[in-house]
Amino acid sequence: GKKNDRDAKMAEDVFTKKNPIITKILIFINLVMFLLSFILGDNLMVGLFANYGPAVEAGQIYRLFTSVFLHISFFHFLFNMYALYIIGPQIENFFGKWRYLIIFLGSGLVGNLLSIAFNLGTFSLGASGAIFGLLGSLIYFGYHYRVYLDSVIKSQIIPLIFLNLCIGFMFTGIDNAAHVGGLITGFLLGISACILYRRTRQSFFN
Repeated sequence: GKKNDRDAKMAEDVFTKKNPIITKILIFINLVMFLLSFILGDNLMVGLFANYGPAVEAGQIYRLFTSVFLHISFFHFLFNMYALYIIGPQIENFFGKWRYLIIFLGSGLVGNLLSIAFNLGTFSLGASGAIFGLLGSLIYFGYHYRVYLDSVIKSQIIPLIFLNLCIGFMFTGIDNAAHVGGLITGFLLGISACILYRRTRQSFFN
């Protein structure tokens, strides 16, 4: 019927691969920031751009965003960029470029705010909170399109999230507040994005 044809069209549109331009831009910005840290020195970049509660409270709101793109350790940078390279294009493909960007930045923002709440006097940085947000949005998307993705979510995504959260709680120096905040925010933004997508596509097809 008409509804089945419409749903099939929506699914085809969602799952058709597209050029992940936003993911490429995000990785490029992270790379530039990492190279600047190497050239100018970690201390300068952390002092200027890392998430730091007292500085944010003093009005340096930009740190809530710039810290998402800042990595000091090569392995930290490599791990996060590999995760973004693998997960990012999927989310960008599923949700669309601008909703994907909102999920990434929104998750990073809320993760950093929660990080300040739990670690007020500590510098924090990295894209981990935003990446956890992408994973959170993917959980809801997998539920929304469970006919297509149910097994992948249960066998791969949820175990990956659980493993990374466990690692975060087992070792010191990992910003668990940012991870959890990003994960929850991404899930909620994923719900909003799916509802908005369905409404706009239905109005288009009707």
